[in-house]
Amino acid sequence: MRRIAVLGTGLIGGSIGLGLCRALPGLDVAGYDRDPSASDRAVARGAVTRAETDAGQAVAGADLVVMAVPLGEFEALLGAIHPFVSPDATVTDVASAKTAVVAAGEGVLGSRFVGGHPMAGSERHGIDAADPDLFVDASWILTPTATTSSAAYASASELATTLGARVVGVGPDEHDALVARLSHVPQLTASALVAAAAGAGDEEALLGLAGGGFRDVTRIAASDPELWISILRTNRTAVLGSLEHLGRALDDAAVMIEDERWNDLRDWLTKARRARLELFAKPVTTGEPVALSIMVPDRPGVLAEVTTAAGKLGANIEDLRIVHSTEGGRGRLELVVAGRTAADDLALALEALGYHVDRPDINFST
Repeated sequence: MRRIAVLGTGLIGGSIGLGLCRALPGLDVAGYDRDPSASDRAVARGAVTRAETDAGQAVAGADLVVMAVPLGEFEALLGAIHPFVSPDATVTDVASAKTAVVAAGEGVLGSRFVGGHPMAGSERHGIDAADPDLFVDASWILTPTATTSSAAYASASELATTLGARVVGVGPDEHDALVARLSHVPQLTASALVAAAAGAGDEEALLGLAGGGFRDVTRIAASDPELWISILRTNRTAVLGSLEHLGRALDDAAVMIEDERWNDLRDWLTKARRARLELFAKPVTTGEPVALSIMVPDRPGVLAEVTTAAGKLGANIEDLRIVHSTEGGRGRLELVVAGRTAADDLALALEALGYHVDRPDINFST
């Protein structure tokens, strides 16, 4: 990467710029924001090396374009930059809902677009909240499809790993269902808790007594409402399904309390406690890099199939490339996976899908 364009210099875009400029000194990072004062502030903070007042000028000549704008602005900006994006450039985004975004991105840019979503953020917003360490040890979801090129996926993956994140590949639909449960419904739940606490008429006295638990679970209720409206509108179906599931769980708890079924309630709480402890006790997949080489047919969807299989296992793909056969019809997908156990698990999963997996010594520098 020699030149990158960051479109949208708020919390996420600004953090991407700060992290890149720190990790890759001398990198040319062009910044664009619909609010020129925000991109000027990004220059002052060192998040971008120069500010552009025109999005087309910002993306011209860039190897990688990162669209870090609200969902409501995505399609209009995509149309505006399309004539100026280099033919071999990769374009990615950071939106919290992927199905509609990926469809729009591929509709305009084809295989050069790969959807992305860093699972990191803050209730704060704007360039002054940006942090170069925001993505360190966070998951960065990529959502390849049958259209996604290996070069685009590798470029977006390099962006994430340069910022210290772990790349996870899932399909756009699966992503939206997952984040509805892990991000979107928790946001609504936090807001509902604050609304319930503040709606009794004695909120000043009540909220003054709030302890750390209430503050922790409601922290994200301070997030930007306009940002969340666009997210929830885009992921409406998955969010409604997850809200229904949450509602049933709360109804079950209410019935147990009403019927004084304390043993059942204890079991319900114990199961949730155990799941919470196990979830965050799982070690991050790390270890020596292990090379895998997979013979693949020359057909759409292979890249998405392989990377999403890795994502389901939690395997971290550190590098990836496809070597196409000169005879046509087949090629070789070369992966570097972090950790031997993860590589073994991925190899078994891919063999179960019908692929032949070898483990040669791969030199990705040649």
